[in-house]
Amino acid sequence: MRIEELTWPEFEELKKHVDTVILPIGSVEAHGRHLPLGTDVFAPLEIGKRVEERLHGLGVEVLMAPPVWYGHTFVLDVYPGTINVASDALKAYVREIMREFAAEGFRRIVLLNGHGGNHSPLVLAAEEVAEEFPEVEIWLINWWIDFREDILSICSSQGHAGQDETSVMLAIRPELVKMENARGERRSSRVRVIRKDIGRELFPDGVNDDPSLATAEKGEAILSVVSEKIARLIAGEG
Repeated sequence: MRIEELTWPEFEELKKHVDTVILPIGSVEAHGRHLPLGTDVFAPLEIGKRVEERLHGLGVEVLMAPPVWYGHTFVLDVYPGTINVASDALKAYVREIMREFAAEGFRRIVLLNGHGGNHSPLVLAAEEVAEEFPEVEIWLINWWIDFREDILSICSSQGHAGQDETSVMLAIRPELVKMENARGERRSSRVRVIRKDIGRELFPDGVNDDPSLATAEKGEAILSVVSEKIARLIAGEG
């Protein structure tokens, strides 16, 4: 059930027996020359939809919140179309959203994150809300990290705009993927370097992996295993 599609009386009634809300969070940023800027939102939205469907089949109801589209993406801000939100602003914004859900009576808030740069601001926001509402449990799920072993059993590599993300997008929004432009390589640094233009070095053309082996079949397999595992965790069967 999507919150934005409910009337307030419907929302009030659902709160009586639904204690979990899922909040997808992503970013608008460069994902190579082949993926859309909204990749980091499209993925958690689809995962959340599938999680809700699986939970419904298990007799568990959750509410799906509208997504937070913009995120903290300092490194990729060197590329056009990347909309970077300062970490303090993101932390404060998501904190206030979670405070409202907590005040509404939800006892579990699942942050379904699709973007790596959001991780630290989200942890800090969750800690502040947990301090204020000790009865509330907040989950931070970074789908590509928390289920890395499963993903690497499907893909031979993963990375920003890489084989895994490109496969997922081929499965859910193939009309937005330009596979003729899907190229890249893995880059790394021995230490974390923070510099305004470091994105051009570590993410040439906005990519850090080779996406050329991506397929819709791999994407469907990733979406299936990730959504199934998240659903079972929420249902208490994980």
